[in-house]
Amino acid sequence: MVNAFLEDLRIAFRRRPWRPRSARRTAYCVAVLSGTAADNCGHPLLRTVIDVRNETGAFDPLLLISCGAQPPAEGTELRADWGHSSLWELSDRLYGGWRDTFLHTGRARNRAPWYLPVTVPALMPPSDDPAAKAQYELTRRQEVAQDARLRLPEPPLWARRVVSVAVACCVLATLLGTAGLLWDREGAYRTAHCGLGRFQDDADTLHTVETGECIGVSRHGFTFHSPDAELNKTLRTIADQNARADQIHQTSPERPLVTLVHLSALLSTTGKSTAQLAYGREALQGAASAQSRQLRTTGSTEPILRIFPANAGSGMRYGTRVVQILQGLKAQDPSIVGVSGLDQSREATNQTIRKLTEAGVPMVATTLSADSLVRQSPLYFQVSPQNSREAEVAAAYADHLVAGRTKPTRQVRVIGSADPTDTYSQTLGDDVARQFRARGFAVERTAFSPPPPPGGEPSSTAPGAGSVGQRSCSYPGLVFYAGRAEDFETFLGGINESCNSAPPTVIGGDDVARLAADPVRRAQYPGIPYAFLDFTLGSAHCADSSELYSEMSRLFPEECAKVPNSSLDGHAALGFDAVKLYVNAVKQLREDSPGMPLTPSAVWHAISGVHGEGALDGESGIIGFGGEVDRQVPLDKLLSVQHIDGDGKPTQAGYCGRVGGLVQSAWCPPLQPERGA
Repeated sequence: MVNAFLEDLRIAFRRRPWRPRSARRTAYCVAVLSGTAADNCGHPLLRTVIDVRNETGAFDPLLLISCGAQPPAEGTELRADWGHSSLWELSDRLYGGWRDTFLHTGRARNRAPWYLPVTVPALMPPSDDPAAKAQYELTRRQEVAQDARLRLPEPPLWARRVVSVAVACCVLATLLGTAGLLWDREGAYRTAHCGLGRFQDDADTLHTVETGECIGVSRHGFTFHSPDAELNKTLRTIADQNARADQIHQTSPERPLVTLVHLSALLSTTGKSTAQLAYGREALQGAASAQSRQLRTTGSTEPILRIFPANAGSGMRYGTRVVQILQGLKAQDPSIVGVSGLDQSREATNQTIRKLTEAGVPMVATTLSADSLVRQSPLYFQVSPQNSREAEVAAAYADHLVAGRTKPTRQVRVIGSADPTDTYSQTLGDDVARQFRARGFAVERTAFSPPPPPGGEPSSTAPGAGSVGQRSCSYPGLVFYAGRAEDFETFLGGINESCNSAPPTVIGGDDVARLAADPVRRAQYPGIPYAFLDFTLGSAHCADSSELYSEMSRLFPEECAKVPNSSLDGHAALGFDAVKLYVNAVKQLREDSPGMPLTPSAVWHAISGVHGEGALDGESGIIGFGGEVDRQVPLDKLLSVQHIDGDGKPTQAGYCGRVGGLVQSAWCPPLQPERGA
């Protein structure tokens, strides 16, 4: 117990930077044992303390003062330890002599050096006796001298209680300030990263841009704050399949792991209703269906497929920034071999394609059709036909439509967007005008001004789409609409207001298929029939036995149950085929050159060789590049003409192109032979 008591004192006096109160102890503890005598435990206690000190050799900050009326008896061990009584007299040299002796013999493990016996003379009151008075004065002077030496030093300034409290307050204020700063920075980080904290999945690949949209690449199921529950489910389904792909790769490491980034502007919800997101959702569902089907394969050359959805913002305006994010991902994940999707033929899309080319990433676009896109990059491919072919098919259908009739007359009004950045509308309008003139139609051009983006300025002084629709009521020929689906609704609204009972004959470009894919929007103007061009046959159902729609009925049954007996939009088929094109290219590489690394350039080379017997018999038609090294668009790709009358579903009016064993309509342009065929 004595050792434990001394250890407690040692700990209390031990100096630590984080414990300044120990520095305030500037003197040892003093314990006074009063009345020590042979008949009590005073002397044994002293011996025990000395024995512990000799045994442990440890410092302890304790001074023991034992007071007794009589010294130990002569002949005892304790009396021997005290030494001769002549050495006990109180003098100025008493302490110095004991200290020197202790320094030389203190570690001898005996008790004698620890004792400093002192004889204290009796303090008598002053008297008239000169000798007694002199003795009294001497004793008083000695006491005063001892008092001066025993005066405790002041603790250091930094260890004083006031300073400690002040320092603690400063540290607390600093911590609170730092916590507030970190909180502000975390809040700023969340604001800049789509509401995600810095330690959450996808936070480093997602960014909030000036328009409030969330752009970037989602690897773990982030939904881009979409209000569309079905789109959110689609994104979660892809994330679940990605997790399953990682598990399969762990159990089958010999199979190739490939990752595609599905880049789109359609995940952005700014200015769009959930209905307007339907075509973007279906493109993702087509890609997810291809992934699901691929994950069920088990062959050694069958790739294990992951898909990372990515959002480039409304109108693809932030596509180049997303490519920068993708470049960082590609450096970390060599399984990324290409990009699918892409959306809207605009100047921002051209810039995105060029940026992807700089990054060395091949692309397979799903719905893009502008003629100028193939000139942006040799790494660019598409599974849809170009606007030039679309215009050729439209002119052939129009020629068939007006043949032998008085109305519509052999003239066409081509209506397009006045937005100079809308490459799709500009090139489609030019191609349509050229093809219709070649077939003897009188052509006139009309432009409308689309609504500007939030906070933006109008692109031109042209009238709006609704006004152009009203002015088309009295037109006797064909009206070809070469604009966007969102403006087509406004265009139909203008016709509905002015000539609902006798509307003009309207043909729309392929973008109108986005409106026709949504039964609610399609039924908005039941009295206005129109035709539009579609990149698929337009007659597939979930009940079909095809790879795509049988998979969709399993993954997304709500798409089939939503509208009874409806046909699905072709964007799902195009998304499915784009992914299949990549999968087939990887399989071909593994079969032909098993040791070749699956790099983006190797996959690009394999895609460019798809033709002839190696062509993809896809859900949207046969995809082959004609055996031409520099061909980036499928040869004679399928285009159908769909007609909507009332609020019913689209019905096919004919189709042109290569579709399995089917024969195209008689009025179609002739098919082109493959090179070397």
